[in-house]
Amino acid sequence: MNAVLECHDITNQLKALLDGEGERDSKIESIENLLNQRELLLSSITPPYSLEEQRLGKEIVLWNKQIDQKLAGLKIDIKRDMNGVSKTKTTVQRYTNPYESMQTDGMFYDKRN
Repeated sequence: MNAVLECHDITNQLKALLDGEGERDSKIESIENLLNQRELLLSSITPPYSLEEQRLGKEIVLWNKQIDQKLAGLKIDIKRDMNGVSKTKTTVQRYTNPYESMQTDGMFYDKRN
């Protein structure tokens, strides 16, 4: 199979995977596998290109823009979840030991004996 056509198919699978719903961890693993496969194919694509390969290349570039936006959104969702976990962790720690983080600014020492 032609390398450009294979790259087009993998990019199409990647786009469909990002458009679909599912468990995020398995989705991320599949995305990594597809990106690695596509990276290997990109090195084997060399000019001159036929008209069909040029058309497929333009479609790949268009899809890449959409894929980049969706990956950026996925990254933002992961960051939001990580921040939520750290906030929850801090809240639980404050609840279990409320006097741990007390400030001692206003202490008064009486030096008279």
